[in-house]
Amino acid sequence: MENIRGIVPRKIKGFRDIDPNLNQIKWNIINAASKVYKLYGFEHWDTPVIEYADNLGKYLPDTDTIEEGVYSFRNPEKEPVLKSDGKELRDEWDRVIMENHFLSLRYDLTAPLARHYAEKLWMNSLKGNLTTKNAPLFRRYQFGQVYRYETKLDPGRFREFWQLDFDSVGTGNVAADAEVCMVLSDAMEAIGLKRNTYIVKVNNRKLLKGLLQNVGIDTEEQEQAVLRIIDKTDKIGIEGLMEELGKGRTDVSGAFIEGLNLENNKINSIISFLKEFRETEKRDIIIERLYKYLHSSVIGKEGVDELSKINDVLNQLKFAEDRVIFEPTLVRGMSYYTGPVFEVESKQTYIDTKGNERRVGSICGGGRFDDLVERLIGIKVPATGASIGVDRLAELLVLTKQVETEITGPVFIVVFDDKLMPEYQKIAGELRANDIETEIYYGSQKGLKKQLSYADKRNSPFAIIIGEDEIKKGVATVKDLRLGKQQTDIHDREEWKAKVQTEVHRNNLVHHIKNNL
Repeated sequence: MENIRGIVPRKIKGFRDIDPNLNQIKWNIINAASKVYKLYGFEHWDTPVIEYADNLGKYLPDTDTIEEGVYSFRNPEKEPVLKSDGKELRDEWDRVIMENHFLSLRYDLTAPLARHYAEKLWMNSLKGNLTTKNAPLFRRYQFGQVYRYETKLDPGRFREFWQLDFDSVGTGNVAADAEVCMVLSDAMEAIGLKRNTYIVKVNNRKLLKGLLQNVGIDTEEQEQAVLRIIDKTDKIGIEGLMEELGKGRTDVSGAFIEGLNLENNKINSIISFLKEFRETEKRDIIIERLYKYLHSSVIGKEGVDELSKINDVLNQLKFAEDRVIFEPTLVRGMSYYTGPVFEVESKQTYIDTKGNERRVGSICGGGRFDDLVERLIGIKVPATGASIGVDRLAELLVLTKQVETEITGPVFIVVFDDKLMPEYQKIAGELRANDIETEIYYGSQKGLKKQLSYADKRNSPFAIIIGEDEIKKGVATVKDLRLGKQQTDIHDREEWKAKVQTEVHRNNLVHHIKNNL
């Protein structure tokens, strides 16, 4: 071929085409969880896929620059630059300053929620009519695609994926955090996960802040750096954790990862805490031990108090440790979490292509984010919520064989003769009027074998065959394609046809199909 640039049909790395089977699994997850969200009083809202980049704020955990973590680009339309009071910024000649603002694809559904809430209350905040105490309550759920520029695409990680969020904005009541645990538990079981196959884990960022302050780590930058490393404990182990907190380590690829160079006494104190609370125990016992461990820290004790209140609500409503546990070592990656944090972990395993037993791990997460709205309008508005990773949960259901991986297709009408198309359309209309999904074949390959092969690919349950002979007799031939796939031991064609084909009177056709679906 000539050495010229061509157009090659291909997908962007980290993006997928979603087939009907996976789409069905995803929508089953969304519909089941949405029903639970509505039962708890959340309203369905949507926000745009694209936002002004400065409205999204901190772009991703660990990234502060617009070039990292998000898909961002300049708006092709020039717009005025605004001052903090919303008025246009002008230059020394009193001309409005215009620019192509940075826009970003949303990387989660929480930052757009904060923008939506702040936008509605912005004018009141400017007038001084809005305070933390009178911030209105807003409870919503939302689902949709989010986009993250993941530089390292591990198996099961994508740059476009679906999240299914629910949040309460405008409440600092810890009962709302307890409710998050209950919603997640009920949603998992509504989706189809059985009790004891998942667990909701709960911690409080204030515990970890208190711990780090006690060991002498009191700057926000250093605290976040330590928490990022603690968050990797499951992947790198205690030894790797110690190395990254200290002088650094060499990973399996041979690359050297710089350490934080903390003093040994600080590292030992952090490791001691993690080891102390690594084993799962009753929530009451954990609270009692945390009080003893963090009694000298004001912020740490505040975090334990909040866990205790969550525990009281869960106990009253009989959400026991088979559904919700406290895990004081849980971090969660988002740096905007300010209090309780939540994670749902699947306990189930599957066998990978190499024969190894593996776990899917985390499938949901969330937490309290009391500072997110404040960044936009300068007023602290408490908020809490969580998100279900739809794609990750769908993958879990497929890998652990908890769902049908092939959906049932439509009833299929074979087309023998275009002159009979009005009759085919009439039959299809009658079936659809009875809520039976039906497809008439419109392809160019008219042979019966080709059409039935197409119907098999669609996983159609029945094929309806009507030609001139059937029209004259007032009947239809109905082929049970599901049964046909099962008759692999029959090699005689006539015997096979007798098993899977039925001649049905035309007037009884819809009744026959409906009764046998």
